[in-house]
Amino acid sequence: MVVDVSVMFILIQTIAVFLILLVIAFAVPTLNPLLYVAIFLFYLLYVLSTIIFPFGRTFSVIFEALPDPFAKLLIGSAILFYVSELIAQHITDAGYGSLAALTHFVVKISILTLWINQTTRLIEILSTLITK
Repeated sequence: MVVDVSVMFILIQTIAVFLILLVIAFAVPTLNPLLYVAIFLFYLLYVLSTIIFPFGRTFSVIFEALPDPFAKLLIGSAILFYVSELIAQHITDAGYGSLAALTHFVVKISILTLWINQTTRLIEILSTLITK
């Protein structure tokens, strides 16, 4: 029940933020892009800290039976990828598509970097199985 209340609270806050952005767009149109980006980033951090990270911790507990780094890597990779998609879409909407593509590419490379140690071990195990 706690999750339902917090999700409803986040939805109400999202509507409030949307209304504030509409008022800003009407009252101060020249500051609208700057304020929109600032509010988006603050609100993204707020949602990450109140909903997404606790959700990731819950998933970590659920998948605790998996070998140690895999569950955390999967959950962390999914969260990073999703946040990267959000930010890249926001940057694209602002008219900086090439910067958005570069940002998303960098996040994909960093996700792959997180998996290098596990992939190296898997390749070593597979190569020893093949050579025997």
